[in-house]
Amino acid sequence: MRGVPDPVVRAFLSMADDSIVAVLPYALAIAARLEVADACAPEGSTAEELAAGVGFSAGPLRSLLNALTGAGFFTRDEHGRFTPTELGAVLTAGSAVSMRATLSNVDTYRAWLRAADAAAERRPMTAADGESFFEDRDTDPPSVAFNTRMQERATRLYAGLAGLPVWDGARTVMDIGGGTGTVLSAVLRAQPQLNGVLFDRKSVIELAARAGPLDPVRPRCALAAGSFFDELPGGADVHLLCSVLHDWDDRKAASILQASRSAVAAPGRILVCELIVPETPDAHPAHWSDLGMTVLLGGRERTLPEFDGLFAAAGLVRTRVLPVEGSIFSVVEAVVADPASPRS
Repeated sequence: MRGVPDPVVRAFLSMADDSIVAVLPYALAIAARLEVADACAPEGSTAEELAAGVGFSAGPLRSLLNALTGAGFFTRDEHGRFTPTELGAVLTAGSAVSMRATLSNVDTYRAWLRAADAAAERRPMTAADGESFFEDRDTDPPSVAFNTRMQERATRLYAGLAGLPVWDGARTVMDIGGGTGTVLSAVLRAQPQLNGVLFDRKSVIELAARAGPLDPVRPRCALAAGSFFDELPGGADVHLLCSVLHDWDDRKAASILQASRSAVAAPGRILVCELIVPETPDAHPAHWSDLGMTVLLGGRERTLPEFDGLFAAAGLVRTRVLPVEGSIFSVVEAVVADPASPRS
């Protein structure tokens, strides 16, 4: 163990199956699905009181809460009453930092188990390709939960995007694959000079039209449905793609960028908000996300040279890279390549 630099890795290797690293995701998923944090009274609740409220057995619930208390998600007083901590707010539905829908998700864990079985049998690890995955979201009733998870992700990872200097001189931004509009709403509220277009699959746009993050900026925002592999609506001089390209292999990612290049209004810009894989083997979340995208969708995270290759295939050229404040994501800006430019 002395050769393990990361304390999280050391904790996992010391107890493996019984370590907090292995158990915590499932414990949080159970707590989120039972909605125990929301069921806690302001002064705290005992395991028996919570069990009666959520319809669960008191003994197992107490074990769950004790474990999560040790991890900092709850406190327990001398009377055995549990109360969510500031960290525990991620388990409450109404919290500004809520991750309840994300933590409830167990589909990802099932995909990793299938990948492990596939590897043992020397089969491809990828659970599904992107097209079949998103087609399933269109027909699957839990797709509302999927879109809620995407809202949580957008709030958590892209909040700093709205304040970047990439909006200077822009008139209309189209958020391509923008879900129900969490990011676009934040951008339009921070940049009152902008109009917006939210573009996504028909089922998602129908959800966004009923109610959601765009309500405060609805007069300045149009909704459009379709496939980003086909023709995109024209008129927007800035296109935004947040965590879209990483869902796809290089051929399909280049196809999305080609559709964007054809539709963006001159002198248009295309903003790609993604993780950037470092070109060194140093520890970085992008390496883990790259493996995750491979297993879940057959997609990938990319280095800057790999983004440049995608841009070149779509007739674009990178102009700058800006870090998103408070996030490990960056915005990679590209414009239509000048045929006379040596770089293009």
